[in-house]
Amino acid sequence: MNIKLKLKIYKILHLIRFSQEYLIKIYHPEDKMRCPIHFCLGQEALASCLNFFLKKNDFLLSHHRSHGYYLSKNCPIEKMISEFYGKSNGSNAGLAGSQELSYSSNKFFSGTILSGMFSVALGTAFAQKNYNKKNVSVTVIGDGGMEEGIVYETLNLASLKSLPILFICENNNYSVHTNINDRTLTNNFKKKVESFEIKYVKISEYKVENIYEKVKAAVSYVRVKNKPIFIEYDTMRTCSHV
Repeated sequence: MNIKLKLKIYKILHLIRFSQEYLIKIYHPEDKMRCPIHFCLGQEALASCLNFFLKKNDFLLSHHRSHGYYLSKNCPIEKMISEFYGKSNGSNAGLAGSQELSYSSNKFFSGTILSGMFSVALGTAFAQKNYNKKNVSVTVIGDGGMEEGIVYETLNLASLKSLPILFICENNNYSVHTNINDRTLTNNFKKKVESFEIKYVKISEYKVENIYEKVKAAVSYVRVKNKPIFIEYDTMRTCSHV
């Protein structure tokens, strides 16, 4: 990977990280933001790399810890911050706040219902395939979301109908404050995903050049094969849960 491309990746990564650090710093002293906020400090790398491979008409459907993916989809940071303050010029006219942060112009949506957007991707991907749009849907959940039944219904239908979806699971081994080993006896996501005959990819490293290549290959697979793929991304958050 050349230096110019690395700098572009780090520019996006820095934008995401700085926005989180700054908002965390002023959130409580100011006490003017009108919503609880789930920050993604420490989880910026994959979102930063994803930016290079998404087209404007691709859907990106995120969980409620969504700021990195919002910025990855080239949505305006000014409108994101205005949304947190409940201002009318926010990305959702100040009515949704952080947990439902969306920007429809760039086909970015997030939701507070656990794994809810994971299933919504079935609808966007079906429409893309049905109307031969040549676009993809990307959807993101955390490891806690993998315990919801709707996840397996979604994986089953995505595989059955061969839908163009990139599934991403950010695995930091915690659901709020509960370790994954205290929640389930079956935490092998690879076996679960492959049981639906969906290709599985593991990203368990922090070098952005390697993450970039794996994300590039995954998005290309969905576009070319017109079928789903699942990325499990081992990560960690360096800020509080909320």
